[in-house]
Amino acid sequence: MKNVPAINRSFSLNDFQEATKGANVGNIIVIKSGAATGLGGEEARWVSSLIKSNPRIKGIVANLDFSKGLEVSDNLEMLTKLKMLKGIRCTFLNNSHVSESFISVMGLLASNNLTFDLLVSPNKLENATKLVKKCPENIFILDHMGNPDINAGGFHFWKEGINKLAAMPNVNCKVSGIVTKAGKKRDIETLRPYVEHVIDKFGPNRLVYGGDWSVVLLVSSYLDWFTAFEKLTQNLTENEKLKIYQQNANRIYSL
Repeated sequence: MKNVPAINRSFSLNDFQEATKGANVGNIIVIKSGAATGLGGEEARWVSSLIKSNPRIKGIVANLDFSKGLEVSDNLEMLTKLKMLKGIRCTFLNNSHVSESFISVMGLLASNNLTFDLLVSPNKLENATKLVKKCPENIFILDHMGNPDINAGGFHFWKEGINKLAAMPNVNCKVSGIVTKAGKKRDIETLRPYVEHVIDKFGPNRLVYGGDWSVVLLVSSYLDWFTAFEKLTQNLTENEKLKIYQQNANRIYSL
């Protein structure tokens, strides 16, 4: 973390509350923040301990190392003892995600009603689509809209991958992270085609708003991103925005 001094420190719930003043944040899903491989369980248990002091925390998406195939079942079983566990994520590694052992672990997630985050860049959207096709019983969430390479003008390549992945009805998309990806180019009109495309392909019923805090502090603030998203979705109905901000997450994560 030394190369990212803006977020090279511990963050507390008080920090979050201060950062989100004026944004009317309701319930919270805590996403694995970057604990080293093998420490996902410890991090998830720590987050669980925070729920007593902040009942707005309604769920946890924890990290799980899939590299050992079905041997992770014991770790998964321990995680499922946490009542607030709603989903799992892991590093996405090319073709390993369509191996028999990986698909078997996905079956365990489905049987436990846990979502799986697709942590991919545009060049791995095709592999993500292959995985989804093999796992029709799983619920997937595309992280950060597939991390489009906004600075390099990679819209069309990203768009093609999104088109194929969004055709899978069990894939949802988290609208977040693009301010960080855009960096200095984070003006509304630069972000607009990316947000409008996922709205068009996934529809308001399969989109979830994400604040990307505290990573968003690398280039901006929570409120700046929230304000930008409000402007980018101003043509949606109030009902459609309510789905993206709250109702879809309630359904997808079984809150």
